[in-house]
Amino acid sequence: MEHKRIYKKPGILESLWLRFEGWINIFTTPECNPLYYLGAVGIFFLWVILVTGVYLFIFYSITADGAYESVRYLSEEQWYLGGIMRSLHRYASDGLVVVMILHALRTFVLDRYKHWRKVAWVTGVVIVWIVWIGGIFGYWMVWDERAQLVAILSADMIEKVPIFGLPLSLNFARVENLTDQLFYIVLFIHFSSLFFLFILLLIHLNRITKAVINPPRAMIYGLFLVLCVLSLLKPAMSTGPADLKRLPQEIPFDWFFMFIFPFLRHTSPSSLWLFIVVVTVMVGMIPWLTRERRNPAVEVTSENCTGCELCMEDCPYVAIQMNPRTDGLSYPFEAVVSPVRCASCGICMGACDYSAINLPDLTEDYLKETVRGLSRTLRATSQQATVFVFLCGKGPWVDEDVDSTNTIKGMEWLRVIRVPCVGMIHPSMLSIPLEEGVDGVFVAGCAPKDCHYRRGNEWFMRRLEGMRPPIIKKTVDRTRIGTVWLSKVQTQGFLTELMEFKKGLDKERKSVCFGPSLK
Repeated sequence: MEHKRIYKKPGILESLWLRFEGWINIFTTPECNPLYYLGAVGIFFLWVILVTGVYLFIFYSITADGAYESVRYLSEEQWYLGGIMRSLHRYASDGLVVVMILHALRTFVLDRYKHWRKVAWVTGVVIVWIVWIGGIFGYWMVWDERAQLVAILSADMIEKVPIFGLPLSLNFARVENLTDQLFYIVLFIHFSSLFFLFILLLIHLNRITKAVINPPRAMIYGLFLVLCVLSLLKPAMSTGPADLKRLPQEIPFDWFFMFIFPFLRHTSPSSLWLFIVVVTVMVGMIPWLTRERRNPAVEVTSENCTGCELCMEDCPYVAIQMNPRTDGLSYPFEAVVSPVRCASCGICMGACDYSAINLPDLTEDYLKETVRGLSRTLRATSQQATVFVFLCGKGPWVDEDVDSTNTIKGMEWLRVIRVPCVGMIHPSMLSIPLEEGVDGVFVAGCAPKDCHYRRGNEWFMRRLEGMRPPIIKKTVDRTRIGTVWLSKVQTQGFLTELMEFKKGLDKERKSVCFGPSLK
């Protein structure tokens, strides 16, 4: 039986992005790399927007005459709190736009948007536009010169949508046309956008087990400090009051939310709408436009399943549920797999102690037979310290140097096998090479805090440390098991760590005669 999985070499964009993240890790450590927490950072900004928005609303006057004055009062006369709240509201909104763009770009570049992630991708596209709509109507509420220009331009676009009746721009044709009712509508749209955002976020995270919604505490403090410093050094201020008797000439431009309006200088609102719809649909369809062969979902052998729930707990995408048994066995529950949600990562295999769940193309029996066969070949051919390497499918890329005997060129003292995720390595699998006389086992997975399947490397380490079932046998010498966590482009780092691990085995081999690894 051949290993049927196909593992891809990192592309140019993926390589550049991973190298950039690796560079940031040098300064922040992986535990505090903001690029690993973009979604959680975006939710943090949303909470800042919500809290500061509630405070601003307390003092906001929902009238055509009082809107500008109430915001001016907050910014100038109550600058010590109201002004800071307004600035925090503004900069958190800008920050949200930045992290959304980075989050979408990272998801695309690192190929994390297909198949089981399609719902998250599509809802993410909708979230982007909801944030933009909320921000635009937020500018209306200030009702200064910039708000007047934004209102006129956006009203000109909105009235092109056929569901509206009278042209919205008539509200700005005369002073007497501007009514308090318009500001109530604007306020409702602005506030309801936040409500819809949280609903969409629930859908966005629906297929994720134990989603990370809070950044590390140190990052929260750091982000809040940055927002406060920006608010003090460059507070958000209004321009002059809106005046419908004249058009605004020169106003500060906010590229975060007003980026779309310069297009109106070169095209009509109708053409711009067509462009927006086409681009949005195309971006939303990316998971289908770039579709590739999907690996098969895991299958449950019900007669082996005890309903222990470990596979469900470890599954990263809520693809496994426990249902009442249908086969009459004494256990109350059995695992049921949703093929649509299954990432085919095999993490559930690593969690199962009863061989009850398997990938059709990479069964546990096949993997164990392969590991055992390679280990025996390695023991018979090498006269120096030997190492068996388990390599994550998204880990360091060395495949071009691996020959048909699963040996890296120039390293006859090792054998390597690549698996979709190190989380699928059952602890019993680690003991096989040691039982067959191999001197050490080396496991290389994704970069820390950046497992392609979210928490596979974390679950593996907890099992190895005896902190999460199933745990490795106490009789296994853990000093002969090495681990390293690196991205696809950190090949040299992998080889360096591997050589250091082998040197340690060589020294031990010279000092003592290895006996059986299992007592």
